[in-house]
Amino acid sequence: MIRIIARGLQCSPLWLTDGLDPHTIAGLRAEAAKAGGALAEGRFPEARDRYAALLRQPSLGMVPDLWRQAELGQAQAAEREGDLPQVITRVTRLLDSHLDEPSETLARSSGHWTQFVDYRVRLATVLCRCHLEAGDISASVAVGESALDREIGAAGWTSSVIELGCALIATYGEQVDLHSHPEEAGHGSHLRLHLLLSELTSAAIELGEPRGRISVAWQNGIAAARSGLAPTARGLFEQALSLYGAGYHDPLGLARLRATMAGELIRADPATVEELFPLLQRAQTELADAAAGIVDRGSCALALARADVVRGDPHQAIDRANEVVKAVGETAALLHVHASEVIAEAHLRLGETWEAEQALVAAAERWETMTSRERASAMWMRVADLRIRSDDPDGGRAALDRALAVMAV
Repeated sequence: MIRIIARGLQCSPLWLTDGLDPHTIAGLRAEAAKAGGALAEGRFPEARDRYAALLRQPSLGMVPDLWRQAELGQAQAAEREGDLPQVITRVTRLLDSHLDEPSETLARSSGHWTQFVDYRVRLATVLCRCHLEAGDISASVAVGESALDREIGAAGWTSSVIELGCALIATYGEQVDLHSHPEEAGHGSHLRLHLLLSELTSAAIELGEPRGRISVAWQNGIAAARSGLAPTARGLFEQALSLYGAGYHDPLGLARLRATMAGELIRADPATVEELFPLLQRAQTELADAAAGIVDRGSCALALARADVVRGDPHQAIDRANEVVKAVGETAALLHVHASEVIAEAHLRLGETWEAEQALVAAAERWETMTSRERASAMWMRVADLRIRSDDPDGGRAALDRALAVMAV
């Protein structure tokens, strides 16, 4: 009825209900576009300032879709800057505000339920990812699992829900170590990862949309590479690349995929390092051009550092890894632990046993803090082996005891 009256009066329905004229709405959307432009071009401090100014506008709350866009944009700008605690605090509050019964009732009654759920899924995906990047694996799993169960029931499978599931798969991938124990892919936490991945793959095929298909091919490629199935992994990564080539436009996603593909394939099959090293360098440039965040750029730099080790340049690997640690600060715990692993491997290649041991101990202790028991235990086993080979049996036994204690054996 309001829309009919608005047409008769030749005015906006929002003006009738909330006193917002089209010029005010156009002004708000223009400010949101400027903030989005700053984010897309990598001017993250400016993007955060513009979104903050927009969110201070009292009239913004009367345009729900624009308010949600501004809130999510503010969180994305903070994440790309590496301000993970700020993102987690903000998105947790925002997600909670979309889980109460009055909000759900309003969304259903206004006919915006699908958009409402999709926004909630996107928030949960950001939160799941940021908890992982910050090193709180338990929180990442809790957010991802509860959101996945809730949103499948709320709206069924969508591309956004599949992306949420893939974010949860990435967290599972940091709990298990398929590189060390590929034969355990059918047991325990490994089984949980592969069962969910199989479910996501079926959903993406049935849905048929590029976003979901890219996400599952990407995660299947990672799982295959870490299980030692390099040819299978390459085929899956190339399947994801072909979907981008078919016209799906996402420069940042494409750059991240290339970096992941090259890094994982080099780890799975070191003989491919000379072939894939240029792809990693290309991905590094593309990530910068696509205004990637500090975590994505750091992950690519660590992939280059691992490749340096394989190519026989451990000094360069140590320099790259240390630069990543310096750039991300203390909040990106996941990058820190992977940097320690790269540094340890580089020192081992140089025959610097003591330095390698210190880096391995740092990685093991951080994995413990991150509640990744299997990873922590595997790292302590490496410390034990290194100490025993260095004629330190007592130190080796102490590290072995730590490995067993971590697994509660």
